Amino acid sequence: MHKAFIDTSVILRILVQDDNIKIKASVKLIRESKKRGIILHILPVVILEIVWVLEKVYKYDKKTIREHIDAILNTPELRCEMESVFRMAIRTYEEKNIKFADVVMGYWGMERDIFVVYTYDEKDFRRIENLEVQKP
Repeated sequence: MHKAFIDTSVILRILVQDDNIKIKASVKLIRESKKRGIILHILPVVILEIVWVLEKVYKYDKKTIREHIDAILNTPELRCEMESVFRMAIRTYEEKNIKFADVVMGYWGMERDIFVVYTYDEKDFRRIENLEVQKP
């Protein structure tokens, strides 16, 4: 078995359904990865990019974005670093309308026993439970 990571563009083709040839190749790669001896990883920046592109470029609503991220995280052939952070963050992003990157930072810090954030961008961070927000 060898390790590889999937770039944002591969996942986006599947999600936005905009190129049939690339969709088929992307799905085939994921479905056949174990048989081909590949452990596929999704790096944290890829999840962040997917959310940003779906929201800003494709104008998807937060519920649809959450459903897509859940589908990615629930795909058994894919391993995602920080999976627990993303599971919590995507729900908070949808429910509280907080910028995804901010909520990821909040949960990522708290998962590492860091409960204080110094920021000038207080609005979203104050809406994350158990996170103390301070100005520098």
